[in-house]
Amino acid sequence: MANNTKTPVNRNNMFYSDTDFQFETDLLMGYIEEDLNQTVVLYSVDRKNTQTDALYKSASQGIRFLPPVEIPCMFEIEGSQLKSYDTKTSNGVYQLSGNLNVYVMPKILEKYDCDIRRGDYIGVQIDVDRMVYFVVNDDGRVNTANNLYVGAYKTAWRIVKASPVSDTEFNGK
Repeated sequence: MANNTKTPVNRNNMFYSDTDFQFETDLLMGYIEEDLNQTVVLYSVDRKNTQTDALYKSASQGIRFLPPVEIPCMFEIEGSQLKSYDTKTSNGVYQLSGNLNVYVMPKILEKYDCDIRRGDYIGVQIDVDRMVYFVVNDDGRVNTANNLYVGAYKTAWRIVKASPVSDTEFNGK
């Protein structure tokens, strides 16, 4: 049942208000942007200029991208996975980077005038010579879990989940 009326969040007003929330999220934003020093590069799919198939909504001629944006955030790359081309004999073994979890504040996305959506690509600079790429498979828009709330008041985080891609799928160019 959808509630289209605006209802103020006042369950904690005696102890925590919107002013407190804004103050704490500003502190978090400052910490992420100035002290943490972790960033990812977002390659957003240009959904207006990418031609898609009318039936399947897949890119029919090549995907077009908006200019890349470097976003301050916190991220975690899970442990790598050992894969095999032939699961019965374990021939053709290769190693694949683990999945990526990006912890980003919607307030930062607004500041950098971007948004992360499913199907976008994210690059993480591993060292001076190497960047690894991931495709977003969960954009974190449904973020009502308790661990995302600040002061039991409102959510201030999105957890974006992405899977590694091969250089043939996407290489940042």
